[in-house]
Amino acid sequence: MSLPERVWPVDRDQPREPLLVRPFEAGTIAAILGIAGTLIAIIGGAVASRDSLLVTVPLLVTPIVVMIGFAVAQWLQMRASGADPISWWQLLAVVVGLLLWSLSPRVPQPLADLHDARAVCSALPIPLSARSDCLHQAARAFDNAAIVWWSALVLIAVLALLTRRSRIAAWAAIPTGLVGCVLANNMLEQVLVHFNVSGLHRSPWRCDSRAGTGRTR
Repeated sequence: MSLPERVWPVDRDQPREPLLVRPFEAGTIAAILGIAGTLIAIIGGAVASRDSLLVTVPLLVTPIVVMIGFAVAQWLQMRASGADPISWWQLLAVVVGLLLWSLSPRVPQPLADLHDARAVCSALPIPLSARSDCLHQAARAFDNAAIVWWSALVLIAVLALLTRRSRIAAWAAIPTGLVGCVLANNMLEQVLVHFNVSGLHRSPWRCDSRAGTGRTR
């Protein structure tokens, strides 16, 4: 018998709990995934703020999808094993995710005071011949940004429902709230990129929650 087994007797006939049910291992995995997802959202949002959506969407969404997969797996393992529910304190991570979702900047600085497509296209230094295209691009960008932002809120609510049996779901709410704002910002940024308006680009983000009124009348 080895020394650890003499100190802490091990019942070899007792089946070992699944990985995501063991408190220490599950907590460690949740923390690693949560921190990694948040760092990717922050760094990716800063570095790829003017890159194509073909770059930013996979970059920012992939960690969220991975975390959701682990969260669902943990919820199923916890339920199947009959393990005790996790403490309600885990909901604090969901609260942090909601705060990030509501307070993080999601409108580029040049568009901070422009609340619809018509205002944007009137302010941009573009020829009159490009105005029609600008109205179309800007309206679509405002609509897509609103869809992404509100979808992040729905996803946070779903993750909150899983938190009693999944620490990973609670941690996933943090990068989810941040990614919703970063992607919304990037979609509006594409209007500036499309018309090559780099002179107005003073800062990638501004704390402004008004987007989604891009339809012109």
